[in-house]
Amino acid sequence: MDEVILEDLRWATAMAREHTREFAEHIGGKQSAEIQREIRRLERELTAMRKRETQLDAIFKRLYEDRVLGRISVEQFQTLSGGYTEEQEKLAAEIPAKEAAIQKLRDTVSSTGGFIAKAKRYTDITELTPELLRLFIQKIVVHEKSTKWSKNAMQTIEIHYSDIGFIGGDIPQDGESPRQEISA
Repeated sequence: MDEVILEDLRWATAMAREHTREFAEHIGGKQSAEIQREIRRLERELTAMRKRETQLDAIFKRLYEDRVLGRISVEQFQTLSGGYTEEQEKLAAEIPAKEAAIQKLRDTVSSTGGFIAKAKRYTDITELTPELLRLFIQKIVVHEKSTKWSKNAMQTIEIHYSDIGFIGGDIPQDGESPRQEISA
């Protein structure tokens, strides 16, 4: 497995160094489609939350006026305002979290340059070291064997790189990706 990871890392860094523009366009386009959908979804949720926050402000003003003018009792005011206060506090906590999630996704789209810069620093990778793993690889997913209980079945490995995610062998270029499957 070390050999497969090392070869894939060599291939990905070589593609980033030697075909920088194509690599950046491909990774950016691949990430953008997925991430832009998620950003749009989160922005819709954020807009709805902000709208509700504005509505709650208006409700509180009316509720207070109703209490001052004697239209509702103190008990009714306390009951209603308690529920609205909880909802406001919940929104006050969720809105910054949504904004942070959106910003994190936007940063992810623009992080291809970070991977390329690291790839240019490491031109001759001869062995897989813990430092290289921490620097380049976010996670490695090892799937089940294609045939259970078989000693010779192939097993798919997904290498998810820091900054750019899983790229597999789908970069349109003449360089072939190393194999993503190993014999178990």
